[in-house]
Amino acid sequence: MKPLRIFIIFFLGVLSAGKALAEQQWVEVTSPHFSVITDAGEKRAREVGLRFEQMRMAFGLIFQKVSVNTAPLEIVAFRNSKEMKRYSPLYQGKPIEIAGLFLGDGGHGRRLNNSNGEERQYIALDLSQEDNWGTVFHEYAHLLINSNVSTTPVWFDEGFAEYCSSLKVDKKEIDLGLARNDLLYTLSQNSWLNLVDLFSVRHDSQIYNRDDRRFLFYAQSWITVHYFMSKKMMDKVALYVDYTQDEHQPVPEAIQHAFGMEPKNLQREIEDYFRGRSVRYFVAPAPQGSDKIAFDSRPLNDVELQTTLADFDYHARDYRARAIATFQEILAKQPDNAIANRDMGYAAADNGDWYRAEEYFKRAAANDSKDPQVHYLVAFGLNRKGREIGRPPDDLQTMKKELNTAIALDPNYADAYGLLGMTLAYMGEKDNAIATLTKAIQLNPRNERNYSNLAGVYLQAHDLDKAMPILQKLQTSADPQIAMRAQRELQSIQSYKDSLAHREKEPGGADTVVTARPDDEGDGGDQTAGSVQVLPVPNNPVLFMHGILNSVDCSQAPGAVLIVTSGGKKWKMLAPDAKKMVVMGADSLSCSWTNKKVAVNYRKSGDNEGQLVSLELQ
Repeated sequence: MKPLRIFIIFFLGVLSAGKALAEQQWVEVTSPHFSVITDAGEKRAREVGLRFEQMRMAFGLIFQKVSVNTAPLEIVAFRNSKEMKRYSPLYQGKPIEIAGLFLGDGGHGRRLNNSNGEERQYIALDLSQEDNWGTVFHEYAHLLINSNVSTTPVWFDEGFAEYCSSLKVDKKEIDLGLARNDLLYTLSQNSWLNLVDLFSVRHDSQIYNRDDRRFLFYAQSWITVHYFMSKKMMDKVALYVDYTQDEHQPVPEAIQHAFGMEPKNLQREIEDYFRGRSVRYFVAPAPQGSDKIAFDSRPLNDVELQTTLADFDYHARDYRARAIATFQEILAKQPDNAIANRDMGYAAADNGDWYRAEEYFKRAAANDSKDPQVHYLVAFGLNRKGREIGRPPDDLQTMKKELNTAIALDPNYADAYGLLGMTLAYMGEKDNAIATLTKAIQLNPRNERNYSNLAGVYLQAHDLDKAMPILQKLQTSADPQIAMRAQRELQSIQSYKDSLAHREKEPGGADTVVTARPDDEGDGGDQTAGSVQVLPVPNNPVLFMHGILNSVDCSQAPGAVLIVTSGGKKWKMLAPDAKKMVVMGADSLSCSWTNKKVAVNYRKSGDNEGQLVSLELQ
């Protein structure tokens, strides 16, 4: 990934944003991995840049097997609480008081509907607050987890982030895992949560969002991770995650198997660890040269700064209207402004106007060829437009070109690999698609949509043995769409296997299939409408198609004939037994369906003809 760009912006609290833009001289100071934008002078910018470089070094040294590069991150650090409130989330119409804020794919951040886009993320920071750096380290730890490991329990995510929040770096040493007074006080003054309840908390749990015990949840998660880190038990934590997520064991059983003790006994050990004041923290010598970083600087103009502020506004949902108004002003002055075009493209996409979004994204890509994200967005817009009309994108070559450009600019752009993998699948390059989606998963193991798409490509290649383990894991996903799709695909596979088993019992063995025989195609014998005959099973692989279901003809029961339009061609699809066919998105096939978006798995039996394996309503 190209050097991580982080923007630190300081405001004069007594001035309005517009006046500050007009009267202050802003400079950008860049270090090897960060960019600091400030109106507080070059010296202060260098101090902040140095602090972030030291933070990055510390994480790289302590967690040697992880990548310290993350998705594009921008940090807005406000000089005081008054300016911070201009961008703080609103609660009942009023800004809340916070020391820091993370804006990204979760929380108050924005993303495209059904998008996997690797968006810029923000950390907003109030420099007048005492604990502002703790907030930065906490959020940076979340980015590390998201970028390096597959889904982990909420208690581990938050406990690890709290463990990292006390990071201290100086010229001589790095300290991590220091005991924070607020966490110690919370644990000493409250009755602890039952360990099984702690381990069962999800992102949608009340205790994680609005419950009065939320602070206790954070504190207890911290001491639990602290205990595992200190006792060198992270391998057992990994086992616990495998037992709960891969084998779907209940929490008490998974604790017993992973840690070799009952939950109550493990909780007692963690409580003894806390009460015995034997809490240990990690100490390591500071890397050589950690206090000597090279910097470059340049002045910024008003439009550059105004664009950055508007982009931050757009990420904060409460201020999106303000951002759009600013972008309109910017585009009136600079029609080719890449950031303004990019975010206006997001706005158009959020409103379902993918044709207009495509125009904005193309303009952004054409005028900022060094930004990998805008090239990704051109391809993403084309792909989404194709989905809107119920067929693969019209210009797959353009998508492939733009995605390869994005990857050339950023070799670690996980989502570009993910979309490129699906583009290659559309183009029939299944081997390359599988390799590319596998690379996307390696770069971002938490993106379940890439796993789902990889399983889909395996199904298209008729490699059920590789598709099934992925689908079995996804069927319990927290994302209901992914879970439902995995469950349906598994049902389809099972139906297919049952059909094969049934065929083996019929005359002719495994190479035959029972199908409906229309009464007007009889051979003069005694067969009647609805009778069956044994037909050869085509050796063709199972294929996949998006299209529009025009009609369903059920006049020749038990079979049905479906007319599906895809890519400008009409396909005649035979369902041998309409009542037994796997239908996703409905209980069964309806003879009255017309003009519906569908995805079908089928075997080609002739020119624009096929035999249905399964059908999914889109």
